[in-house]
This record gives sequence, structure tokens and C-alpha cells, in this order.
Amino acid sequence: MEFRVACAQMNIALGNKEANLETAVSMIKEAAMRKVDLILLPELFTTGYCLDKADSLAEPPNGHSIQLLRDLAGRFRIFIIAGSILEKRGQQLFNTCHLIGKDGKLLGFYDKVHLFPPFQEHQYLSAGSDTSIFKTELGLFGVIICFDLRFPEITRQLALNGAQVIFCPAEFPAERIAVWATLLRARAIENQLFVVGCNRVGSDGKHLYGGRSAIINPAGKTLAQGDEEPKLIETTLNLEEIDTVRKSLPIIKLRRLEC
Repeated sequence: MEFRVACAQMNIALGNKEANLETAVSMIKEAAMRKVDLILLPELFTTGYCLDKADSLAEPPNGHSIQLLRDLAGRFRIFIIAGSILEKRGQQLFNTCHLIGKDGKLLGFYDKVHLFPPFQEHQYLSAGSDTSIFKTELGLFGVIICFDLRFPEITRQLALNGAQVIFCPAEFPAERIAVWATLLRARAIENQLFVVGCNRVGSDGKHLYGGRSAIINPAGKTLAQGDEEPKLIETTLNLEEIDTVRKSLPIIKLRRLEC
């Protein structure tokens, strides 16, 4: 199975949902024109880290932003992994990624499991409690969000459950961008699968974000990488590479769980 994948490396206007949605829609349309099959948006792409206003900015399940993207996915026949948005369920707020099929149907969602202390996520948001494999006609996908990338157990569990591609939307600060690049490659190499990381660029007045969105193959080769500017980063994934790499060096089978 081969398909084209893109990262929408956006600059995000803090708390300006209308402007950010306009940017996302523009990049999705551009990706569709380039014959991209799937596009990944950054973490909190509708608001940025405007957590002191999270309660008023959060949307209910299948709210305006997701409905807009569902309509867009169906119109342009493109899969959209909607980075993440602030979502409210009952009295709880979550950092939630939605997966949307090319027919506009919602395939599922993932709530960020590991909340980032330096950005005070734990003061405003509830943590997710599980992970899932999302079955699509393109392949088996797993999702993690930003800080989750630092915890290898979550990606390994997704790999053991069959994930072929791990998608990671993020708002990774520029000061730690070397860590971002290293962890993306590490997660791909140790699990011998594709990793697609979409990071934002620009500043929110408090932090500068480093971009460097990247698409890594199962051997750890960088297939495409962004810089610090807003742009689409795209390439083709060939899922047969996973079997090729794992047959040449069967890391997962060689694990010694008793040690």
C-alpha cells in the first residue's frame, strides 16, 4: 500500500479560532490539489495554548471545527488527522485528536494521555486513559500528541497492536527542537514503523515554536522535513517497507521480556 501524506506546519494565532481554521482549510485545499491522500494538522491548531480560556474555547464532541473538517474531507476526498483541539465532555476538558475519513465520517478520536507540566495542562485539562488502533483503507494508524513522544511505552504498545504509522501532532518549543527530531527518529527506529510528526511554527507571545515537522521511515530515514516556516511537508509512504525492515532485523521478535 502506497499513499501520499502531508504535514500542515502552521503558525497558530493564540485564541483566534476563526483565523486558525481559515489557515487549516487553506492548507488542506492545497494538499488536496497536490493529490495528497492524508494530511496531519498540529496540536491545538484552532487555539494554541490558550488554556486560561480553555473552558470558553473548548468545543463539544463533533462541534463546529470538526464538522467543518468533516465537510472538507468529504468534498476533497482526503483523510484528515485533526491534530488536536480543546474538547469538552461533561465538566471535563481534553486535548483531543480526531481522525476523519475521506468520506467525511469520524473514524475515532484520541485524548492526550501525558499532560505537559511546563504548560500547566494538568491544571486545566483531563488526561486520556487509553490508546487505540484506527483501521483505515490506507493502513493501521496510531496517534500520540506532543509530550506523549517522550514516553516510549505508548508507541511500543501501539506497534505491538499493529500500528503501521504513528502520527504525532505537536507544539514543540524551539529551544527543545533537537529533542523533537531525535525522539521522532527513535520511535520509528525502535518500532520499525513510519512516524509522522507535525509541529507548529511561530510564537504565541510566551514561547517560540520550532517547526521541523518530519516524516520518518521504519529504518529511521527522514523522508521529508520542514524548517521554521509555515508550509506543507509531503512524501509517499510505502507500507511494504515495514515488512522489509522487520525481516532484515526482527527487533520486536528478538525482545527478551524475561530480562
